[in-house]
Amino acid sequence: MLRTIIVDDEQLSVNRLKRILAESGDVDICQTFLNPFEAYDYVKANRIHVAFLDISMPEIDGMRLSSMLLEHDASIEVVFVTAYDDYAVEAFDLSALDYIMKPVTAQRVSRTLDKIRKSYRGAAFEPVAIMPSDILTEQETKVLRLIANGLLNKEIAHLLNIGAETVKSHIKNVYRKLEVNSRVQALIRAKEMNIL
Repeated sequence: MLRTIIVDDEQLSVNRLKRILAESGDVDICQTFLNPFEAYDYVKANRIHVAFLDISMPEIDGMRLSSMLLEHDASIEVVFVTAYDDYAVEAFDLSALDYIMKPVTAQRVSRTLDKIRKSYRGAAFEPVAIMPSDILTEQETKVLRLIANGLLNKEIAHLLNIGAETVKSHIKNVYRKLEVNSRVQALIRAKEMNIL
């Protein structure tokens, strides 16, 4: 089950989304928050897979909270839930997985969950017996080996003849698949799993 949080300063919106997600059967709602700072503190201490964030909140908006969460753990998938459609482009610039308009419906959340399933390729939903070598793609393994050699993203991009954003994407996938949130943790986990 996917570990998720919901952050929204309106309790009614939190309750509605929580009910819809709970009924899906795919999501473990770890915590709900009306205060974004409390959500950030929770994520620093607990591993989550998906954050459902309202955009318009006092003190710190969902865009800024998204950046803070992704700085902490690049593998977190962010879904914005908002009453305003004028933030959509900015949301996707921040690599948001999805952008849901309020009032939230079960049908719309179902489409979002389909995207999450594709992103996680079923790994978070069903325990699958896989060999360690099958966890990462060949390109992700190459990126991880270059990280182990101390190369920076720009250097990895140059060596593999790919863009820097593609390198970031591969690293994000490695973090998600190995369930880590830093380069050091990824290298330790990869060695434990005999990937490196």
